[in-house]
Amino acid sequence: MKKPTLQKTLILSLLTVVVGCSQGGGGTNTIESSQGYDQVPDGTEKPVEVSGFRLDQEVSKFKNRYQLNDLNTKLTDNKGVGLEELWGTRNMRVVLHGVMYRGGANNKYLQPARSNVNPLATVGLDNLCREDFGAAVYLYSENFVTAPRSVNCTNTAHQPQSLQYKQYAAAGEKEKILDLVFKRIKGDLNGPVYAHCWNGWHSSGLISAIALKQFCGWTDAQADAYWVKNTDGNSDGFTTLRKRIKDFTPLAKYKITAEEKSLICPRP
Repeated sequence: MKKPTLQKTLILSLLTVVVGCSQGGGGTNTIESSQGYDQVPDGTEKPVEVSGFRLDQEVSKFKNRYQLNDLNTKLTDNKGVGLEELWGTRNMRVVLHGVMYRGGANNKYLQPARSNVNPLATVGLDNLCREDFGAAVYLYSENFVTAPRSVNCTNTAHQPQSLQYKQYAAAGEKEKILDLVFKRIKGDLNGPVYAHCWNGWHSSGLISAIALKQFCGWTDAQADAYWVKNTDGNSDGFTTLRKRIKDFTPLAKYKITAEEKSLICPRP
């Protein structure tokens, strides 16, 4: 038998490479990640599905950890005292079990203290990360330039964890926040979302009431009563904000299944 010529050998090699690429190259072009975000060519962050994610297990994990049976019980109080692992937060409460929590930033009672008009201090972000949270959202813009955009830590499972820190306005950018929460429900975010303002009363209550209408089917009256109750007596004079809750109509693109709703939604 004649040996293949050099030209034929090169052609055969080229065909092998082309076929290999079209079939995925043995998986070399597949992004694999158990959590967090990957960088896409344009430099933007692309959420990556959490490997082995099961919403029921995540809900059970956080329910067992925090033992919150209602929307009013706090994990940290107005001075940030409570669950030591969440030091750096204020008036922290559950919104959607295992998916979304709300509160304030403990700047006023830190040592040394700093102005209340600030994002979360790094200690708060670090502690949320260690508690398996995947994202925190600052609902104002003041001084966000001073905050890190992400932190890395070792989580409760002794695995590497990353927490993304976003700045979205509760009213004007509510859809971006709902999108983040939706990603968590669907397993595209490596931990719950902590949405916070300064005290944990007004703007965090606004986006939480909207989320309860969106994902749990709450009525206008239920959402408004929820907002009032969780301002800790500071509800006077917020007619525009309360109107925004009433005016919100759930978005079809963020509709979840009845099973998902039954897992994450608290009782009104």
